[in-house]
Amino acid sequence: MGECAMKSLWFIVIFIFLNGCNDRESTVTVHNANVELALHVSAQETIANSAEKFSKECMKNLGLCWYKIRRSANEKDLPSVTIQSADGKISFQHAIGVTVVVDDKIGKNIENIGVTLRALPDNSTHEENRNFIINLLKDIKVAGWQRFYLPEEPRISGSQAAKIDVPGEVLGHPVLNHPWLDPDYKIDIDHWLKSGPLYKWYFYHNDEYLSLMAWRRDSNDNPGKTGTYLITLGLRSEREFWLAGIVDKQDRANWKALLPKRIEEYHALRSALEKKARAAGIEIDETYQDPPINALRK
Repeated sequence: MGECAMKSLWFIVIFIFLNGCNDRESTVTVHNANVELALHVSAQETIANSAEKFSKECMKNLGLCWYKIRRSANEKDLPSVTIQSADGKISFQHAIGVTVVVDDKIGKNIENIGVTLRALPDNSTHEENRNFIINLLKDIKVAGWQRFYLPEEPRISGSQAAKIDVPGEVLGHPVLNHPWLDPDYKIDIDHWLKSGPLYKWYFYHNDEYLSLMAWRRDSNDNPGKTGTYLITLGLRSEREFWLAGIVDKQDRANWKALLPKRIEEYHALRSALEKKARAAGIEIDETYQDPPINALRK
C-alpha cells in the first residue's frame, strides 16, 4: 500500500476528526445511543435509522459525501458504535466521532467508515493507555478479525521482536506492521514509548479491512510518564482499501485490472526483505498467507 500513502491518510483522519464539521444539522437527543454501522449497506437507510443524528457534507465535483457525528470528549452520554459484518459484530464504547463515506461513482452504499473513540482521561499514564489499547485489540481479535500484513512488508511476528532494534523499521526498511506492535504479543512499556507517537495495527475479516491507530501526545510536566492519546478506527471495503494511495483518475477507474501487477510488485518487495531478514537470523511467519482478494477471482 505504501508508507507515504498510509501516513497521508492517517494525518487526513487526524485533521478531519480534530476539526469536525461546523454546520451540524441537528442536536443529539438520545442518551447512550448505539450507532449501528456496516459496509455494503445503504447509507440513506443507515442514516435514517440511526439513534444519533448525522450531519452531511458533500463535494459534488468529486461525487463524495461525508455523513458525520461529532461529540465532545467531555460529554457523559457518549454513544457506542457497533460495526456489523456477515457473521459477527464488534462494539466500541464512547465514540466522539463517526464518519461514513459514500462515493456516488460506485453507488449509494457505505464503503468507508471512520470512528474516533474517547480514550482515557488526559495525562493518564502511558502504561494505562497501553493497556487500554491492548484491550481494544483483544476485542477486535475475539470478534474474528485477524492480523493483516501489508503485502509489501515482511511477515515478521512479535516472536522476533527482540531481534529488532529500531522502531518503525526492519533492517533499515520502514514498515507499518512492526513486530513490536504484533497484537498477539504484549509489548513492554519501554518498547511502547519508543514506538510512538504514532501506533498502527491492521486487520482483515472476509473482504473487509480494519485499521486501529493511536496518536500519542506526551504531557508537558511528565512526558515520560503520562500523556493523551487519540484513537481512531478505519473500516474499508476491499475496493476502498486497494484504492488507497492511487491518485490518477484513470488508474482508479481501472484498479481491478492493475491490481495483479501491483500485488506482484508488492510481493517482490516482501520477498527481498524476508530474504534479508532470514540472513540476519530473523524468522519469517510462513503460516501467514495473504487473504483472498475477491476482485481477482475470475
